[in-house]
Amino acid sequence: MAAPDSATDAAPAAAAEAPEVSVVVPVYRNRDTLAELLERLEASLAGEDYELVLVVDGSPDDSLAVLRDEQTRRPRLVVVELARNCGQHAALCAGFECARGRVVLILDADLQQRPEDLPAFLTAWRDGADFVSGWRTERSDPFFRRLGSLGMNWLVRQITGVRLHDWGCPLAAIDRSVFERVPGCGEQRRFLKPLVAKLSRKPREIQVVGLEREGESAYSLLTLLGVSLDFVVSFSNRPFQKLLGLGFLGTVLSLAIGSVYVALRVTELVEESQRLQAIVVLGMMLGIQLVILGALGEFTHRIYRLVQGLPLFEVAHVHRRLGADS
Repeated sequence: MAAPDSATDAAPAAAAEAPEVSVVVPVYRNRDTLAELLERLEASLAGEDYELVLVVDGSPDDSLAVLRDEQTRRPRLVVVELARNCGQHAALCAGFECARGRVVLILDADLQQRPEDLPAFLTAWRDGADFVSGWRTERSDPFFRRLGSLGMNWLVRQITGVRLHDWGCPLAAIDRSVFERVPGCGEQRRFLKPLVAKLSRKPREIQVVGLEREGESAYSLLTLLGVSLDFVVSFSNRPFQKLLGLGFLGTVLSLAIGSVYVALRVTELVEESQRLQAIVVLGMMLGIQLVILGALGEFTHRIYRLVQGLPLFEVAHVHRRLGADS
């Protein structure tokens, strides 16, 4: 379609009725895949009443300029420009606020998931599911990346009680009745998929193929460990009770080791070693204290963040067509 000649050409599009389907995609360092992504999205959703909401999350490359240029040919494209880099889940939340559809389809912009899988998600939604999640049965990620994902998937299942297989797959369909409730969920918005699963009444999984990533992942092993701790503090209802249980087990273990050591000393089977005694006792007590202090620090930091009242994201502009910015 030709570019609009003036701002008046964009007014009818802005005033049109809300589409049935909104596709929300966070964009960060994805300039090389954006044109192909848009082409494949439009081909996959042919015949649907949809809009494409791409959220530029403070990307340092020229992703924003590429999308603004694409808008001259794609009237369904909405570009949300964040004021700074806020993170993937914050970008998705910003896209939810802009989305007008009855259902939101989400995926990443790196083409590691196939846009051609989205019609199956729409079918599952129309069959009654209010949250449809992708399950990558085949993956091209490195071994340690997949191992970390397995551990994270197990952790999320244990804490949320929702038995989905793949919490890290970006492909999903979310009904408006679910994603409209996300803004009121505070810190849990930082873990969007587990939050949506908790809010959902009829979740469902669809098997998809995970393709090889274009570029490097932003999630290293240390990042995954940090995300895991952050998730536990955000979602677990009884972290202090669990820490007390851990402390109790540590105390029992230290008493058991001490009893064995005393028995061996009485029977003269081992020689006295004050250094060994000190290392065992101090090491165990120090480990327990560090775990408890770390958890207390996480909770204190969250309370501080909530008291500050800082927004999860800040939208700089919403570009609907050239000449129709807001």
